[in-house]
Amino acid sequence: TSFLLQLENYIVENMKSEMAQLQQNAVQNHTATMLEIGTSLLSQTAEQTRKLTDVETQVLNQTSRLEIQLLENSLSTYKLEKQLLQQTHEILKIHEKNSLFEHKILEMEERHKEELDTLKEEKENLQSLVTRQSHIIQELEKQLNKATSNNSVLQKQQLELMDTVHTLISLCSKEGVLLKNAKKEEEKTFRDCADVYQSGLNKSGVYTIYINNVSDPKKVFCNMEIAGGGWTVIQHREDGSLDFQKGWKDYKMGFGSPSGEHWLGNEFIFAITSQRQYSLRIELMDWEGNRAYSQYDRFHIGNEKQNYR
Repeated sequence: TSFLLQLENYIVENMKSEMAQLQQNAVQNHTATMLEIGTSLLSQTAEQTRKLTDVETQVLNQTSRLEIQLLENSLSTYKLEKQLLQQTHEILKIHEKNSLFEHKILEMEERHKEELDTLKEEKENLQSLVTRQSHIIQELEKQLNKATSNNSVLQKQQLELMDTVHTLISLCSKEGVLLKNAKKEEEKTFRDCADVYQSGLNKSGVYTIYINNVSDPKKVFCNMEIAGGGWTVIQHREDGSLDFQKGWKDYKMGFGSPSGEHWLGNEFIFAITSQRQYSLRIELMDWEGNRAYSQYDRFHIGNEKQNYR
């Protein structure tokens, strides 16, 4: 019995130590398992944390870019709003100026309307005056045609008398008779300035010539200094003292003074150039005294029916 008790105690003791060992092993195994699970969870947590950090970084970067874009858009919007305000202000100014211009235009239109009405009245009066003057001119032209036909007869008679005088002078010269009256008569028969020059008169000035087929004598300016002298001046312009903006009739009969600015007259130029062959010389001089000229060996113009061409 004592042996059995001892055996039982021994078994109990052994069993306790084995149970303690088993419990210790079980706890160690469980702890190791828990450690492995914890380690795995920590590694997974670290990976997730790293991924979250990357995502957070990307989000922050995207957010920063969006904030920058928002700031840029805000600046652009501010600039556009400022430009819009400026343009609006300019438009208001333009509207004000436009209103002022419209007001001035209305005033000018009213004034011009009054002036146009006055001008219309003056135009009607002038038209009526022109109509009356046209009738008077037609009557004068009829009278002039009659006078021209009479002048033609008188010119023929004058030429016959001139021929008779020349014949008498030549007869008197042959017989040795020199009469002062005959000399004066010769002086009155210059056809142009070339005749004046050939007679011995070589001083530039105004002379009287008798043109063929022209009843009245004509005063002309003779230039005896340029290119050998004897030039009949048909136009002279020097200082602008004479207005050359004239009509057909003025250019036909001439205007101005032979001693100053003048136009000889197309009718007289036609009559002179019909006498014999002439040359045309155009002399120009600028304000500094520089001269230039152009000379044509043959010069002749047609009558009025040919428009003096």
